[in-house]
Amino acid sequence: MAPHPLSLFPPLFPPAQSCQNLRPPKQIISPFHNQIGLIKQVKGHFKKYLERGYYPFTFENEEVYYERLIRVIDKTIFEDIANFYQLKTPHLHTFKKLLSYLSSVPPRELNTNNLAKNIGLSNQTTFHYLTILNDVGLARFVFPYETGNQLLRKPQKMFLHNTNLLYALQHYLGQNPSQGTVRELFFLQALNDANHQTFYLKIGDYRTTNTLFEIGGKNKTDKQLKGSDLPAYLVKDDILMPTVGTLPLLYFGFLY
Repeated sequence: MAPHPLSLFPPLFPPAQSCQNLRPPKQIISPFHNQIGLIKQVKGHFKKYLERGYYPFTFENEEVYYERLIRVIDKTIFEDIANFYQLKTPHLHTFKKLLSYLSSVPPRELNTNNLAKNIGLSNQTTFHYLTILNDVGLARFVFPYETGNQLLRKPQKMFLHNTNLLYALQHYLGQNPSQGTVRELFFLQALNDANHQTFYLKIGDYRTTNTLFEIGGKNKTDKQLKGSDLPAYLVKDDILMPTVGTLPLLYFGFLY
């Protein structure tokens, strides 16, 4: 099972208020902005956290860290999943294929039918295996925001559980992760780990109970958030200072 996260950041800050009760930017600058200024090269620290700051062996070098994380994945699949779900070894290799797939595709709607065809399994079995990955903490579902019975909803998106798993698997495959995937995954990881439900939207990227968020880089605009009846924010990964309607991505790491 995935260990609880440990942050690289010093404990300078109290936990942020709920993202469902965000205040206007001038009010949320305090206490973070002045104190973040005390940390030298904070963007570099944040980048290292995204790559290898989530697990309690974070201070090992990159190669050793990723090797150890791959061993955690293997142990979870070939021991925990095998024993708890009583699955035989030939079936277990499919879980690594699914994780490799999740690490390689950009954020988009989950199509289990196409995925099932690509790995040679039935749609039902594929969804069952994805659910197992979600349940053991190797991946995470994102459900659509809809009215009606939540139990009948199917997940709209699926990511690896955290950015370190993403970097480790991409490193293992000799690739670099998509920056868009890293942004969205860290946003979800930060809110979910702080026990905030986050839903996928067709307009705007994500929604909590009463706030909309659009995730992007420096050129991202608020076009998709125009006309929203709810508080709406752009979340950018290349800024340290909030402005009107825009929040720094790294601030969400202080929710827990």
